[in-house]
Amino acid sequence: MHPRTSETAPAAPLVIVTLAGHVDHGKTSIVKALTGVDTDRLAEEKRRGLTIDLGFAYADLGGQRVGFVDVPGHHRFVHNMVAGVAGRQYALLVVAADDGVMPQSREHLQILRLLGLTRGVVALNKIDRVNEERAHAAREEVGHLVASSFLADARIIPISCATGRGVDELRQALAQAAKEAATKDSADSAEAPFRLAVDRAFPVRGSGIVATGTVVAGTARLGDQLVLASNGKVLRVRGLRVQDQTANAAATGDRAAVNLAGARHGDLGRGDWLLEPTMREPATRFALRLQVLDDFPRKLRHNAPVHLHHATSHSHGRVLLIDGAGLEPGGEALVDVLCETPLHVKVGDRLVLRDHARERTLGGGQVYDLVPATRRRSPQRRARLAAIAPHDAGVTLAALAHTAPIPAAAFARHWNLHPERMAELAQGQGLARLNDRWLHPSWLAGATTLVRDAIAAHHRKQPDSDGLTAQQVATTTTELSSDEALLALQAATDAGTLRLVQGRYRLAAHRAAIPAEAQRAFDRVCKLLDSHQPPSVGDLAKRLKRPFAELEAMLRPLPGHGFLVRVSENRYFLPDRLRELATLATDLAADGPFTVRQFRDASGIGRNIVIDVLEHFDSIGFTRRQGDTRWVVGEKSLVT
Repeated sequence: MHPRTSETAPAAPLVIVTLAGHVDHGKTSIVKALTGVDTDRLAEEKRRGLTIDLGFAYADLGGQRVGFVDVPGHHRFVHNMVAGVAGRQYALLVVAADDGVMPQSREHLQILRLLGLTRGVVALNKIDRVNEERAHAAREEVGHLVASSFLADARIIPISCATGRGVDELRQALAQAAKEAATKDSADSAEAPFRLAVDRAFPVRGSGIVATGTVVAGTARLGDQLVLASNGKVLRVRGLRVQDQTANAAATGDRAAVNLAGARHGDLGRGDWLLEPTMREPATRFALRLQVLDDFPRKLRHNAPVHLHHATSHSHGRVLLIDGAGLEPGGEALVDVLCETPLHVKVGDRLVLRDHARERTLGGGQVYDLVPATRRRSPQRRARLAAIAPHDAGVTLAALAHTAPIPAAAFARHWNLHPERMAELAQGQGLARLNDRWLHPSWLAGATTLVRDAIAAHHRKQPDSDGLTAQQVATTTTELSSDEALLALQAATDAGTLRLVQGRYRLAAHRAAIPAEAQRAFDRVCKLLDSHQPPSVGDLAKRLKRPFAELEAMLRPLPGHGFLVRVSENRYFLPDRLRELATLATDLAADGPFTVRQFRDASGIGRNIVIDVLEHFDSIGFTRRQGDTRWVVGEKSLVT
């Protein structure tokens, strides 16, 4: 890896051709015939004539950049096959004419289908080794194999790498596939946050640690900060190679080598991920739309142990059924997956599951939801899962927001969305943002009605009350969680239908009935408190010649009726006088942050009372302290 970069990055392939097929059916030879590259890069592979790890090659076919992933055929390396499949995939199923369809031919085709591939071609290889009768029989075998798959209508091209027969025809078919991909390609994955599934990491003398892998989504550039999914360590992109050429960026579908500043030997390896920092969220439990293979020999039971393969990652886990006691072969259902070690999945990712006991592919599926379920089979959980469309974040966002506020940051992480893209989707669905939540207008209307009704009922029962605290409202409105009740209260307050006074919510038009005893108490103290420097409760008791405890009990309810504002344990203000001091603070802040001394000098009141007033302003969010100075950060309406 060398840190120098070219002016432009190598062109990203418009299609990635994933070769699949039984061991020794000639996948590596086909790649070499098409590209001139021998993908058997390991000495052991050369020695045994067997691909045991991923091989990559690139070629320009018909003016289109095409990438090739040569995956192993041996059954012990099925996890490598899963690792080789990323975006822009096109299948090349290889079947040797002399052997015909073999068990791994069938299993690899199943895995490609489980991973979501929808296009491809079949190479009937080693055609030079058989006569016409055997070639015809092999072609019929292949036809039966692909009949019910996504390759049912695919071309079957006879080919021989030894004689060159069919190589040009196959090259033309792949070039045509690349041209079609150019017209259909979507920018969504390229605009998403960066994700790279690491398949190797190694030190390079003079450069440091280099990680190689396939870019699953997004773009990384020189100087970008990324994190290791396994431990959250922040690293910097020091250098890049893409398609084995020096580059300044790596994008979706690229085969990339990333030189990482800040990484040490042993920090990362196969199965790790490089991610944008805000997208890291290891998952040990998630919902999966699971499809069991038709030829799996038994019903899948609840809590069944499985091997989970996700890109280059692997984990042992268990399948927890949401419906029923078992899932028949060929069946499909939403299930929960519980992993022994975290996986770094996003909604829409595909996994392949293998049965540990039988050492065969069980099935596969697509990640549906990453929100942990408190009650796995509850009606609310079923309704949530039913609302999810894993191919459409915007539709899902709107559907879920009908029933509850959507945490913006968590949803973006789960769907691998930049905040700007998520905002576009939310606004396109007519959602509004409040704090860090996206709200549907219908949910918000219902929630605000609930909290207003609760407060109105309280006013009817206790007309002399000054309202309810947020916690009291949340306790009363059992249909809403505490967080939801707070959002509804804030929205209603912002809309002006509720007022927040001294920590209590009341209807905007409500005026608490004032008890006669409260009015009499206020009449006794109002003249003494009518000052920017009112006496403390103790001094007030002395002047009125009343016991301290008795006077304190008399004053305590007066703030609730709007008569007084309690700024500290031992001091009350008339609202008008406190508003005047708030105006003074606003005037001072117009010239920048102000100190306690400046406020004291401008107001002409004592230091102790100044501190009481300013700390009260801090506590209600009118001012904010920064060291020895303060800024005005809130509206004066907060003060009383």
